[in-house]
Amino acid sequence: MKTHPLAPERCGATKLEAEEILFAAKVAMALARPDLPEWKRACIENYVKCQDEHWIGSCYACFRYCEGQQGEWPRDKCHRRTGDD
Repeated sequence: MKTHPLAPERCGATKLEAEEILFAAKVAMALARPDLPEWKRACIENYVKCQDEHWIGSCYACFRYCEGQQGEWPRDKCHRRTGDD
């Protein structure tokens, strides 16, 4: 991606994978801000857990929902996997 940022497929990544990588970098930068509102920090932390733990649901869509609701994570749409999943 570094070599071909506008053509991720040349590096073996899909456009979606490239978007996720860039979004993850933005998330990391946002978490480093000392003035980040607590509700946004909660959304970001849930997004990171969702990605890292491979939760059920679209982590990105749930993050955007959480932002719109100022910190309310949609647990019915994005949650940890259970033994039944």
